[in-house]
Amino acid sequence: MKFLCTALIFIGVILLALSLFCIKKICDKNDRICTGWKFLAFLVLLFIGGYMTYGFMMNESAMSMDNIITSLILFGGAIFVITVVRLSNITIDHMDLLARKERHRATHDELTELPNRTLFQERLDSTLAMCRRNREPLAILMMDLVRFKEINDSLGHFYGDYLLQEVAHRLSRVFRRESDTLARLGGDEFGVLLRSGEEEAIRMCQHIAEVIDQPFMIEGHNLNVGISIGIAIFPEHGQDSETLIQHADIAMYEAKRNEVVYSVFDAEQDRSTWNRLIMVGQLRDAVKRKQFVLHYQPKVALQQKEPCSLEALIRWHHPQGKYIYPNDFIPLVEQAGLSKTLTLWVLGEAMGQIKKWSRESVSLTVSVNLSIKNLHDLDFPAAVRKLLDKFELDPSQLCLELTESSMVMDQERVFKVVHMLRDLGIRLSMDDFGTGYSSIAYLRKFPVQEIKIDKSLIRDILDNEDSKAIVQSTIDLAHSIDCCVVAEGVENEQILRQLTQMGCDMIQGFYVCRPCQPTNWSPGCARRPGANRNPDVLHPAPPVVRPRPSRFFFIAIPPATS
Repeated sequence: MKFLCTALIFIGVILLALSLFCIKKICDKNDRICTGWKFLAFLVLLFIGGYMTYGFMMNESAMSMDNIITSLILFGGAIFVITVVRLSNITIDHMDLLARKERHRATHDELTELPNRTLFQERLDSTLAMCRRNREPLAILMMDLVRFKEINDSLGHFYGDYLLQEVAHRLSRVFRRESDTLARLGGDEFGVLLRSGEEEAIRMCQHIAEVIDQPFMIEGHNLNVGISIGIAIFPEHGQDSETLIQHADIAMYEAKRNEVVYSVFDAEQDRSTWNRLIMVGQLRDAVKRKQFVLHYQPKVALQQKEPCSLEALIRWHHPQGKYIYPNDFIPLVEQAGLSKTLTLWVLGEAMGQIKKWSRESVSLTVSVNLSIKNLHDLDFPAAVRKLLDKFELDPSQLCLELTESSMVMDQERVFKVVHMLRDLGIRLSMDDFGTGYSSIAYLRKFPVQEIKIDKSLIRDILDNEDSKAIVQSTIDLAHSIDCCVVAEGVENEQILRQLTQMGCDMIQGFYVCRPCQPTNWSPGCARRPGANRNPDVLHPAPPVVRPRPSRFFFIAIPPATS
């Protein structure tokens, strides 16, 4: 019996000694809670001393039931101490693991497992301080995917997320150095820290473009996305992280605007970006304050030698008193998310003008340009239907012009919207035909009644045999599928003669008439010579075009020569 009691005391001492090792591990993990655990270790040492003293005393005396009970209590106490210490160690390990996971979740992107904006900012600050001490350059790359939104909208977020994961995987293969940081900053935007100068940054941009240009295989289809990269270099382009990120962002949007792979920041970009931001704010006010106006330019039928329709062209009557042309503000309208609002305003104004002319016994079709945003909006046809009902118009009096580029992305959705518009009885026209996306398949698939040949081809038909051949082929092709052909940008009589010989149906351009306000049209302007003699006062021509008086409908169309 004495042997059993001695064994229990000895095992208890071993268990208490093992608890000291667990306490040491806990103290090594966290210095903030070390004091309490050190005090517990001191108590454990006292317990060990007490256990050993009791063991010696028990061996020197006769055994009794009290010795057995005390030995069992001391053995149970040792088990309790090591159990508490061990469970505390496991709990602290688990809490540390959860904290690390939470830290990783807070500093990494959940989708791609790349560092997020928070960690990117932390590493930028620390790397910037190091480069400042060592007088080393640092490159900030801000990257944004091109055409990602269209893919995400057309295929859904599941495939959009998959595409982002694939992009992240490819970019991770490019940036393998420990000193480089690749991060996903949100959406389809990525950022990179490079411990290098401008030349190395440009070389890396070219490498990135090569990697991203390879098609992505999704659902058995090859999808291509592009990338726009902005570069800012420390210390040339900024001394602090906020300025460097801002300047890299500006350079990235400059690259996107110019449709190039990369752009290095310069101060002029900063000024132009600031001006664009100011203009975006002014655009929102312009919509509310109705500062937009419509000018109208006729399309003249060559056989009848008179106008058959008008194109509504939006102008921004800026508070400073000048007119701003669409090319200068339409991209900002799309950026600000005002495309649908502005398009519906243009349609309402145009329909109101058609109604007004109808009351004056002037029957003309009016064309309105649509943006790519409108053709991706399944609710847009219903909004057009409401406007037609509001003004009680015959849908055939309205023609909607679609650009070829708007039909390239998400053709299924565009096809659905276009057919919904066609089912309303609205005429459809393919604008800017011949600018790079032309395909007979588009003409077969989309129910257009009119094709407008881009002015870049029309202006060259006298001097460029290729342009002349393209225009002639387009006219023949359009006629074979019962489409009317409009030639844009007719600026002189020689081009007019050539188009007449080629069998073009209608012409539009400054040689015929410049765009002007509806107040310059009278009920009989479509029949009476001399109307709209001097619209240049309202709408001066760009410097490249020679000003000349209007030649609206009563121009003498030269006979075609064989």
